[in-house]
Amino acid sequence: MQRNDTIFYRFIGNFVPAEWKDLIGDNGKALSKTSKQLLSWIVYKLQIYYNNDIEELQDSYYSFEKELQVCQRRVRQCLVELQKAGFIEVENRTIIKNNFKLRNVPCIKLLKNFQRFTEKETKGEKIIDLTQKIFRSNLKEISGIART
Repeated sequence: MQRNDTIFYRFIGNFVPAEWKDLIGDNGKALSKTSKQLLSWIVYKLQIYYNNDIEELQDSYYSFEKELQVCQRRVRQCLVELQKAGFIEVENRTIIKNNFKLRNVPCIKLLKNFQRFTEKETKGEKIIDLTQKIFRSNLKEISGIART
């Protein structure tokens, strides 16, 4: 994959989009499940939660541990795996938040272009609203009223 590749997804968060099953790391092997979950969570936070208002995510290792139910060591391993694969850029910084100095806060920036797409766009089909269907003729037959 090139630096400016576009990666599509349908749903993200703590769930890995089905479209990402073929994402590979720098070693030519598929990314680990935890790395895909972490990437999904990062994309969700940057693009949906913050609505693309920020360029990089400044979140603690603890928040990733809590969200993914893994230890801090595994979170760091996954961040390194995603960084080597070219999906993200991670830089540990010291930031000041609410007059507190926080050291070694990972600042994560996406290097690939992640875009959402819908069923309508992929298949080119018309989406039918189920409320438009009319079943009145069947109801009349069931109730015993003859059709005219």
